[in-house]
Amino acid sequence: MYSRSRLCLLLCLFIGATFSRTKIDESEIRFQITNAGLTVNGSFTGLETTIQFNPEHPEQAQISASVPVNTIKTGLALRDKHLQKPDYFDAEKNPLITLQSKSIQKISPNTYEGIFELTMKGIHREVKMPFSVSAKNEFVGSLKVNRLDFNIGKSSLVLADDVTVSIRVKMGEGS
Repeated sequence: MYSRSRLCLLLCLFIGATFSRTKIDESEIRFQITNAGLTVNGSFTGLETTIQFNPEHPEQAQISASVPVNTIKTGLALRDKHLQKPDYFDAEKNPLITLQSKSIQKISPNTYEGIFELTMKGIHREVKMPFSVSAKNEFVGSLKVNRLDFNIGKSSLVLADDVTVSIRVKMGEGS
């Protein structure tokens, strides 16, 4: 049930920088999922990314990102540990969530939409994510992911299928 959150977070990871960058000054990957009528908030840390992005030619962009599954935090250590198990993220066999750009198009002056291949628990799916890029190389985006598409948990009457993931990445200058 919390695995949706992880999925969402990973989706957010793909957001990048102008030109070729790998140094991240700040990153924030957050997710939300509803469980038993309550909103569960969580995060991932340890984002690694490679970004080749020119806002004038987004169709040439190449963005890849990964985050370790074992960095998930939901505010409850027992839940975080449970999410590492095979019925959710199976962190031992699938230690990373990855995101790879397939295509990016400009929607408006600072807004883009990307198609990415998201991989979780060894399953690959294309996802669509809108994002914005500021003049200070800050990328912000969000998306919804269905956790069941990645065999994360089982169908449930109390745990939502959709996870909302938001990401904010500030790339370093001259990286």
